[in-house]
Amino acid sequence: MFTKIGVIAKPDVEDINNLLQKLKQYFCKKGKIVFLEEKAAEFIGEKGLKREEFINYIDLLIVLGGDGTMLSAVRTINESGRNIPILGVNLGRIGFLTEVPLNMLFQTLNNIENNQFGIESRMMIDAYIYRSEKEIKKFSVLNDVVINKTALARLISVRASAKDKDSSKKFLTTFHADGLIISTPTGSTAYSLAAGGPIIYPLLDSFIVTPICPHTLSNRSLVLPDCFSIYLELEEYNPDTILTLDGQFGFDLEEGDYILIKKSSKRIKFITPPQKNYFNVLRTKLGWEERKTRKTIK
Repeated sequence: MFTKIGVIAKPDVEDINNLLQKLKQYFCKKGKIVFLEEKAAEFIGEKGLKREEFINYIDLLIVLGGDGTMLSAVRTINESGRNIPILGVNLGRIGFLTEVPLNMLFQTLNNIENNQFGIESRMMIDAYIYRSEKEIKKFSVLNDVVINKTALARLISVRASAKDKDSSKKFLTTFHADGLIISTPTGSTAYSLAAGGPIIYPLLDSFIVTPICPHTLSNRSLVLPDCFSIYLELEEYNPDTILTLDGQFGFDLEEGDYILIKKSSKRIKFITPPQKNYFNVLRTKLGWEERKTRKTIK
């Protein structure tokens, strides 16, 4: 099974040093080699490795933190060209990506040691930025690609078209909104959900196109199959408009730029505990509760 374990930890988490020490002790007893990312190593007074270095030595990555920490780790894996499975441990607030609660960490590790776990393969998005008909940048993301504006920018008008493998490009509509989100099913519970988009089961492969605060009531989320390519272009240039990738980093758009979005050939593998039930995750994370019968007051 896994013998070389990498650990990335969210900074400023209470008692993180004790957790890291316990993890190291656990893996040492199992005869595993542990690589700590340099920031995580600092918490226990050790010297670690830069992510770009240690990612090449490991066969399992443990992420201690929230969804932001996970997305950052996913970006590191993408840039390394490796396809290492990830175990996400939730030390944040919501944690759709870091699904394992802290109190189940060591039980989950025991299950992995006993080969009692699953692996989910999640779709990713490739976003290409074209300027003067030339590709100038490419990004691979797990959650979403967002065209949005700075605080003082005015309404954005985004012309959207789509093309499948066997047809010509077809005009969809022009979204008049504060922004536009193109998300994966994994990202459907992130910014897209907050903007009123649907929840899509994460193992499906599709695109969710969701306008942010649309200025036309009939502009609603649209779900497209993964065989489509999506073309986005600003109808009117606004210097305060940016492209945001997974909420982690941004790219300034210039007049005449357009964005091409496709399903990526890359996928991300998440380790899941045997007892995982996605609908339980939704109920827990979103606060869905069964209606309780009220006691009659006499």
